[in-house]
Amino acid sequence: MKNETTPLDVTTRGPGEPEVVVVGGIHGDETGGVRAVRRLREADLDLKRGVAFVVANPAAVDAGERYLDSDLNRAFPGNPTGDREQRLAAHLRKLVQDRTTLSLHGTHSQPTPFALIHRSQPRQFDLAARMPVPHVVDHWGVNEGAITSCGLSVEIEVGPQGTEEAAVAAEHQAEAFLKLVDALPGEPPTADPNFFHMADPIGKPSGVSYEVHVTNFESVPAGTTYASVDGRGLITDDPFHPILMSADGYSEIFGYKGAKIADSLERVREILLN
Repeated sequence: MKNETTPLDVTTRGPGEPEVVVVGGIHGDETGGVRAVRRLREADLDLKRGVAFVVANPAAVDAGERYLDSDLNRAFPGNPTGDREQRLAAHLRKLVQDRTTLSLHGTHSQPTPFALIHRSQPRQFDLAARMPVPHVVDHWGVNEGAITSCGLSVEIEVGPQGTEEAAVAAEHQAEAFLKLVDALPGEPPTADPNFFHMADPIGKPSGVSYEVHVTNFESVPAGTTYASVDGRGLITDDPFHPILMSADGYSEIFGYKGAKIADSLERVREILLN
């Protein structure tokens, strides 16, 4: 489709040109980040740096759809002559690539916020490690074409998709981020996350009813029944840490197999970044 591209919804607050970006609405059905962006851009914040508050895909938000032509968070760096979301990605990349960026998302699988980064941008580990989340996930090799390919950015999955709980969590994460980058006064909450790598998707066989029997980020030994389809258990041959696992979050997969990288940023630097 070659629809007319609805421009990014960008509001700049604070002194001078924007140096920091907060993004919601990359996926139009993940409304927690959109609500947070809209509330914060209208709030009386004592901003010390220019901040661009962005609703990335306003038409998809209005339609209540994840996207209209293609997945915006698989479209980076974008294509100015491509489909609707590819053109939006090209515009958004220009805005964020030289600015520290927070992108807010929602999920069906995880009530506690966690961060997603890409190891091709090593500084993202340092940024994510200072966010108030218990887990940081490197999605290198999986779900490529995300906003994390664009410079110093971090994604936060803020909680249950479409809920006020997620909107409140998104505001909390955004305010912590703005303190972290000295755009708001005050100290950000402290953090001490674990680090994981997200790898193979876990296929979902055809069926009517689905259950998940494991908990995201907790170790699953080989031989464990990790899910069931119509009452039939599915057993893993290999140990893994589940990431984004849920019964109904995706149509074709349960989630992803993950591996724990380290318990600290120092160990991540030793293992991956040196």
